[in-house]
Parts: sequence; structure tokens; C-alpha cells
Amino acid sequence: MSRLLIAVTGGSASGKSRLSTALAEHFHTHNACILAEDDYYIDAGDIPGFDEREFNFDEPAAKDHDLLVQHLAELRQGSAVHMPRYDFATHRRRAETEAFAPGRILIVEGMHILANAHLRNQFDFSVYVSAGDEIRLERRITRDVAERSRTEEFARFQFETHVRPMHDLHVEPQKPHADMVIRNTGELSFAEMVEQVCARLPEL
Repeated sequence: MSRLLIAVTGGSASGKSRLSTALAEHFHTHNACILAEDDYYIDAGDIPGFDEREFNFDEPAAKDHDLLVQHLAELRQGSAVHMPRYDFATHRRRAETEAFAPGRILIVEGMHILANAHLRNQFDFSVYVSAGDEIRLERRITRDVAERSRTEEFARFQFETHVRPMHDLHVEPQKPHADMVIRNTGELSFAEMVEQVCARLPEL
């Protein structure tokens, strides 16, 4: 069976996850599934002197891209993988992994998945989700406080010290590598974004 690997990238809190979910729901008859780059963060336990206020989570080196590339290659061949599970409260990988089997469509969402040629060459189609800094900061605060055990003060601190400068250095330069760019500033619903993506996707 041929498989279609779709990359959904963009800045932190740009709407990557919501678009990925909407795409997976649209393609549920193809057993579409989502793999998150965030689960491939390196384990803080392997970092000497780790300090969450100083560690830069927003550069590509914070992710285990070698393992992600290996898993994508195996998934394309139809093999299941044991995917790591990352705990944002502790910055550690959980002891248990998750058995992950590919559907006909695999959607990979993450901030750095077009950052190097070896990784972006794994994909058949890629989407860059674009949103301005103020919109992303507001969304990130809401998410981090509700889902990641962060304070608003810490979320703002991270955004100003790491997220914004690393976006300019590592995330925005991925945009020319994407097959299409979608602006997520509130004008379009996610259903409308899915329609735009579907109009450009290669045939299954």
C-alpha cells in the first residue's frame, strides 16, 4: 500500500496541531494518523545541569531528529514503531513508549520538521502555518497554563527569550521549503484550510 506523508509546520502556537487534527478527521476513511515532533524532544535527564529557564527548547537541536527520521522511514514501509512519549511537566520522556502503526496517510506536525534536508525529504507534501507574534503569544499562554503546568509569567519569559528569536532564526526560514503556506489569523476556519490543502495534495 502506498502511503502519503504530510508535514505540517510553523511557529509555536500557530495552529499546527489543530490543522493536523482537522486533516486527520477529513481523511478518517484513509486511517489518517498524527505523529507529533514534540514527543521527540531529548530527555532532560540526559542533559548535564539542566535548567528549564535556561534550556532552549526552540532550536532544532532540542529534538531527536535522527530517531524521528528512522521512525518515518519504518512507518512508510508499513512497520509499527515504539514512539517516545514526552512529559512537558517534567521535561522527561516517560518510561513507557507508544506502539504506533501507520495508516494510509501520516500527518507529522512540528516546529522544525522542514529544518534540515534529511528530515524534510521524508515528506510527500508540506504545509507551513503562518501567524503573527502577538497571536501566537496569546495562544501559547493559554495552552501552556492549561496543558503544560506553566505560569503565565514563565510562558511570557520563554516566548521573549527563546521562542521569538528562535522563530526568526529556525522556523521562518522553513517557509520557502513548504509546498504551501496558510495564514492562520482568524479569517479562515480550519475546515476552509483543509479544503485548501486538499486542493493541492498529490493523489493517493
